[in-house]
Amino acid sequence: MQNGDGPSTELDLHALRSLSSSKQCTDATLPVNSATYSRDGMQMILSTDDDSIYLYDLSSGQKSRSVNSKKYGASHVKFASDATCAIHGSTKIDHTIRYLSLADNKYIRYFTGHTELVTGLRMSPNDDMFLSVSRDKTLRLWDLRTYNCMGIMNLDSVAIADFDPEGLIYAAGTGQGCLKLYDLRSFDKGPFSSFEVPAELKNIGWTSMKFSPCGKMILICTNSDKMILIDAFTGIIKSVLEGHLNQQNIALNASFSPDSNFIVCGSSDNSLYAWSTESGQIVHRFQTPHEQTPNLVEFNPVYISFTSADKKIVLWCPSEEIGT
Repeated sequence: MQNGDGPSTELDLHALRSLSSSKQCTDATLPVNSATYSRDGMQMILSTDDDSIYLYDLSSGQKSRSVNSKKYGASHVKFASDATCAIHGSTKIDHTIRYLSLADNKYIRYFTGHTELVTGLRMSPNDDMFLSVSRDKTLRLWDLRTYNCMGIMNLDSVAIADFDPEGLIYAAGTGQGCLKLYDLRSFDKGPFSSFEVPAELKNIGWTSMKFSPCGKMILICTNSDKMILIDAFTGIIKSVLEGHLNQQNIALNASFSPDSNFIVCGSSDNSLYAWSTESGQIVHRFQTPHEQTPNLVEFNPVYISFTSADKKIVLWCPSEEIGT
C-alpha cells in the first residue's frame, strides 16, 4: 500500500483529490464502530457491532488477525502505547474496559468502575494513560500499568473527551454546550479554561471530539448534519461544517488529515465530504463504494491515506501507491 519514498503527511488539495478507493474489505457483517492506526501508520485495528476486532497489515492491505468477543462485545478499540496490545469497551454483560494482548488473544488487565456503557476511549499520545467516558456521566483517567482509576470526574451529562497531541492536557465537552480544558498534572483542581458555544449549537447531540494533529483546533462531531470546529486556544468557533447529510441522525466520526489542513466525514448520500479547516468550506466530494452511510473516517497519522467504513471497510490512497 505504501511506496518506498518514506512517510509523508503533507496533503494539498491536489493530493487530497487524488485519493481513491484502493481496497475494499468485507470481513464485518455489521457496521464498524471504531478504527485506529498504529503510531507508525503500518497497522490498523477495528471493532465492529458484530462483536469482533480485526487487525490489518497496511503494507498489504490485508487482514492479519481477528479476535472474537462474542461474550463481551467490542467497541472503541484503541492500540495501546505499542501496537502489540489494545484496549476496548464492552457492550455486553458489564461495562468493563479490557486490555488485550494481540499476540496471543489474552486479556492482560480489566478496568472496572463504569456502571453504564462506555461511550468513548482515548489513549494518550505519549504514554500509557487513557481516558474513558460513559453513559454513567463520569470521565475516568487510567494508567495501563495499574488496575485502579487515577481520577474520576462526575459530570452533569454524558461527556466527550480527547487528549491534545502532546498528551499534556485533555478537553471534555458536555451536552450543555460547554468545553473545558484540563492540565493532566493537576486535573483535580478543575479546568484551566472553559468555553461556551452559541445557543444554537447546544441542542445538537455531541458524539465525539478530536484535537487536530497540530493542536490548534478541536472538532466536535455530532449526530446532526453539522460539525463544530473550535479554536483550541480561544474557544472561538472557527467554522460550523455543513453540506453533508445525516438523515438517520447517527454518530458520524470525522477525521483531520495529518497536516490538519482538511477534515473528511461521511454522509447519508453514501459519499465522503472534505472541508478546508482554513475556510470551513467543502473542497471535495468523494464518490464511494459504500452502500450505506459511511459512519466512520480515520486518517493514517503517517502516510497519505485514510479509511472509511460502514460494514464495508474501504482504504483510500493515491492510486500509484496501491498494491493489488
